[in-house]
Amino acid sequence: MKKFLLFFVLAGLLSVYAKDYRIVTVKEIQTVHPDSLKIADSLGVGVTPRWLLQASTMYRINTTQRETVSVIALVTVPAKVITYTALGNTLCITDTGVTASDPYSGIFVRYSGGNAAADAAGLFTIEQGDIIKITGIIDEFPSGAMESATQFTPIAGIKIEILSSGNPLPAPVKLSVSDFNIGNNPGGKVKFTTGEKWEGMRVMFTNVRVGAIVNSSRGTWQFVDENGNTLSDYDWSYHFTVDTTSVDRVGNPHDLNYKVPLLGTPIDTLIGYIGAVSGQESNRGYRISPIYPGDVVYGKTLPPSVTTHRRNPIIVDNDSTPTISAKIYRQNDPILKTGSITTAGVVYRVGNGAWQEIPMVSHPSDSTYLVQIPKQVVGSTVSYFIRVTDSVGSVVHLSNSSVLTQFDTSKGFFFYTVLDRDAQKILLPSDVQRTPFNNGRTPYLGAIDSVGGIVTVDTSALRVSALSAGGPSGYYIQSGNTPWSGLWVVGPDSIMRKIKIGDSVIVTGSISEFNDVTELFNITSARVVSSGNPLPAFVKLKTERFGDAASNGNLNAEPYEGMLVQFDSVEVKSIDPVFSDATEYSISNSNQSMLVRRDGKNKYSNVIADTGIGLTVVKVGDKFASMAGVLHYSFGRYKIVPRTNADFVGFSPVLGVQITRNNVLPGEYSLEQNYPNPFNPSTTFSYSLKNAGTVLLKVYNVIGQEVATLVNEYQTSGTYSVKFDASKLSTGMYLYRISSGNFVQVKKMLLVK
Repeated sequence: MKKFLLFFVLAGLLSVYAKDYRIVTVKEIQTVHPDSLKIADSLGVGVTPRWLLQASTMYRINTTQRETVSVIALVTVPAKVITYTALGNTLCITDTGVTASDPYSGIFVRYSGGNAAADAAGLFTIEQGDIIKITGIIDEFPSGAMESATQFTPIAGIKIEILSSGNPLPAPVKLSVSDFNIGNNPGGKVKFTTGEKWEGMRVMFTNVRVGAIVNSSRGTWQFVDENGNTLSDYDWSYHFTVDTTSVDRVGNPHDLNYKVPLLGTPIDTLIGYIGAVSGQESNRGYRISPIYPGDVVYGKTLPPSVTTHRRNPIIVDNDSTPTISAKIYRQNDPILKTGSITTAGVVYRVGNGAWQEIPMVSHPSDSTYLVQIPKQVVGSTVSYFIRVTDSVGSVVHLSNSSVLTQFDTSKGFFFYTVLDRDAQKILLPSDVQRTPFNNGRTPYLGAIDSVGGIVTVDTSALRVSALSAGGPSGYYIQSGNTPWSGLWVVGPDSIMRKIKIGDSVIVTGSISEFNDVTELFNITSARVVSSGNPLPAFVKLKTERFGDAASNGNLNAEPYEGMLVQFDSVEVKSIDPVFSDATEYSISNSNQSMLVRRDGKNKYSNVIADTGIGLTVVKVGDKFASMAGVLHYSFGRYKIVPRTNADFVGFSPVLGVQITRNNVLPGEYSLEQNYPNPFNPSTTFSYSLKNAGTVLLKVYNVIGQEVATLVNEYQTSGTYSVKFDASKLSTGMYLYRISSGNFVQVKKMLLVK
């Protein structure tokens, strides 16, 4: 009977019987000492050993030390409205009464027990304006990152109590963009000292304008205040997204009337909840999420539109007088007003000389404006941007080709370096890649030309098609191991298959940007000059150079895009740091982690099921003497792409768990009693698998909290032994549970120190 009860408890995710827990306020959970936040300010966003500086003081990394508490709070956003994760098992709550608008009084509640458990606990019966009593633990997501958000995680099996209904919501707190970020975002200064206190709370901004589009496929945008400080919105609810998979709490599709606002659109008021973003856009720090219709009120005037910059010729020599053109016109909107175009000009400088402005002339047949920049001598670098004003005083700059920062002169300018094409018949990767500005854009976007270098990656080392969205494929060339020397080359197999690693080649194609990665695309010819050449030496670097704070174009990181790089003495930090891409994991050899992509042809993986196809699945804590590969960029992060097994040196599995397999095939499933028992500090578990399948072997404390995952992988039929070092656990009784297919078994063990 005892065994049956024990099994029932574990099989139900260790349901906890209700009892009285210590009641705390949201403010007690959220408050962080200001001195701690000052240090966080100095470190900025990104994965860092000191990420707890901005986390809840009640959070404990060791799950066995987390206290279960109860909170009595007002529901400001009920479940199934915030749709960005798990179809909406997330609430926003705040302290009750006069303290509801105080700093640190709001928090997110994320129910991680699944829909059935959440429904059983009464999560979906809660409405906005309810005051509830809810019991759980304090968590941070994502753990290990300075941009983590504090979460209250309810305990499965404890009913949520509704104490009263129909209570009014507190008014939104009016704040400034500079409370959260100074300068451009990402790349500016994230303000933990003044921003952290509003996490999870309903706030309001006024008199800002749309500055850039963050993600056109989702409909998110960046807004800017009068001082150039920027922040981004986030599409938490189905009302402010063009993502057609979003639904509200009763299954209605997303708001079909929502449209991404035009660039420059003024916003009178913007109301939403302050949160942080994990995964690909984590380097943006704080973001605001409008939830309900009416949370965004647009203004009444639109600035001029400046688009479609062109330069002819794109690659300029000393005999050229390049013509600059752009489309400039009044934006049309049935509600918002615009002024007429009054001036349009190109502002340019040679080197670091004085800025000069020359007026553009409108083409009589359409909205194109044109101007010529005077000839310059070989070696001169010319920077320029387009400036337009209208009759109501709006001023718009078009300054570079970056999708997100094209109107922001602080992120750089259009530019070119005057070349002597009579002497330099082909370009080098450095000509295509090098930029003095922090936008990561090639100066020769759209040009068709020939580029030479040594092939460092071909399809023997990299998949023909990327493993997942945002990954590289095909070929890379490199002209040395100095910065800016690498380039991604993408072309048809009929042309590219003739070139191999070590070939010196001349490749002709279009210079392009794909997901902010410079590439040579639409290849029309590839000529092998010589074969068997030595590859450029790896550039040895620290992972912190490419951490979360390194947004696209970061001049500390961008010069190595497309180059062979190496990181010594690395440790696996997370096998699932990006919930939107399960094929990436993270490593570190310094203060910040960077992502690893699995597009190379090697045996290492972070996906548990890949053990079934003979791959080595890495775990948190695994180490490599070195890891090398080509540097890539996608979805807001720099990433290393190891090629073959040779790019991994000195693999050392994490200590604490050792798994061995006996080749004798068993006739049934079984889990043996651990030996020795009692134990200190190590013990061994033995089990048999009748059939192959995914195996989970976990350890829990007596109140049902998971303390260790010993096995989580696909295993073939056989008998296995798992040695576990429990030196990090405290004395006490523990439960261990195995599951594989329909086989589930639970046993007890005793650690005595």
